[in-house]
This record gives sequence, C-alpha cells and structure tokens, in this order.
Amino acid sequence: MFLRRCAFIACWLVLVLFVVRHPGQAADATGALAHALAVLADAVALITTAL
Repeated sequence: MFLRRCAFIACWLVLVLFVVRHPGQAADATGALAHALAVLADAVALITTAL
C-alpha cells in the first residue's frame, strides 16, 4: 500500500514539474490527448451504432 501511494505521488510530482518547466509542450500534449480521446469516442459510437 505504501509503495503504491509513493508511486502515485511521484507520478503527480513529475507531471506538475513538467507543466511548470514546459508549459507550451504541456498544452500541446493536453490538446493531442483530448483529440485522441475524441477520436476514440467517435470510433466507439460508430461501432455501437453499427451493432
């Protein structure tokens, strides 16, 4: 349990440091992730309507 909690905190710490040090790249990565999720949602909707 302790190891999982430490890994969770370390993950968020790395993410926050990346956003603080590279805000432009973080914004681009967030936009790309949002676009990928939108494409995935469209694909799931297309598959479910075809069934």
